[in-house]
Amino acid sequence: MNGSPDPASPGRARRLVLTMAPPLLILLVPLVLTTVFAERLPDRAYVEGVTAQYAHPWDGWVRLHIQGVVLAEVWYVVLFVHYWRWPELQRWVVTAAFGVSVWPAAADAVNIVALLDATGPAPLPAWELPVELGAAALAGLAGWRLAGPLPSPPEAAAAPPPGVPLMDLAPGQRAVYTASTWSRRKLRNGAIWLAAAALTVFTFSTGWQGTAMLALTGAFEILQARTRLQIDDRGVELTLPWLGRLRRAIPFPAVRFAEVRPSASGQWLGLVGGERGWGYVGGPGPVLALLLADGREFLYSTKDAGTAAALVNASLNRARQGAAGC
Repeated sequence: MNGSPDPASPGRARRLVLTMAPPLLILLVPLVLTTVFAERLPDRAYVEGVTAQYAHPWDGWVRLHIQGVVLAEVWYVVLFVHYWRWPELQRWVVTAAFGVSVWPAAADAVNIVALLDATGPAPLPAWELPVELGAAALAGLAGWRLAGPLPSPPEAAAAPPPGVPLMDLAPGQRAVYTASTWSRRKLRNGAIWLAAAALTVFTFSTGWQGTAMLALTGAFEILQARTRLQIDDRGVELTLPWLGRLRRAIPFPAVRFAEVRPSASGQWLGLVGGERGWGYVGGPGPVLALLLADGREFLYSTKDAGTAAALVNASLNRARQGAAGC
């Protein structure tokens, strides 16, 4: 195991700074652009659906962004502190901070550019959507990369405890387990997000960014509804076939042991998960539970959870008995 009493300590300060920096772009981008192009902008910041006499002057429009920056900073810092011991989850917070912050900053930049040399409201350019989406995606990728390598995760060395399911594997025998499942929770959540997106289109929304965010979240939830699990001599691998076969693997050294549960809550689960763990629970029924060395869990709904747990424990036994005999 990692010898540090706080395995998340290496790189934590870096990840915290990277979390707090991006929201400042929401204020700095329009502030810089309105300062640089002050002589080429109309007197007021025209907003879609708002007549000129009610539009804010540019200095007032920029000041409105301060509240958004403060709220964003508070939200991301609280989320980061909540995941204080989990560097993997902190990296996701950094990624979200970059992508979500750059999106409105890019939108403001497009709006300001569209108003250069204009005398009143101007139509947004056709390249608005791809620029904003592309900037947000690239920013998220940059945040992921800048977060740097994560500390080495803790590893388990002890064999599974007595009483857990255990398969009898002969020396050299290889077994593979595969299963697939649907998550009704993911389908339901996706439908709710898409319905909210549709509601904003037909009711109060005057901008597309919020609608797009709701729609993308709903689509992402639905695309996670179909999952595939494979257990072999390398470890446990989860695949999302509808997301370009996106994968996440759990090597056996990261697993303490496996057990079967009659049911489990899946509210906090998914490919990223949270401080309690990650995985996919499709509904009522048996659940494969892997107790991980970092204190979290991996849960997966499968009717053959007993077989899956027995294979994991047999593989752990063989690997750790072999290591002990070296």
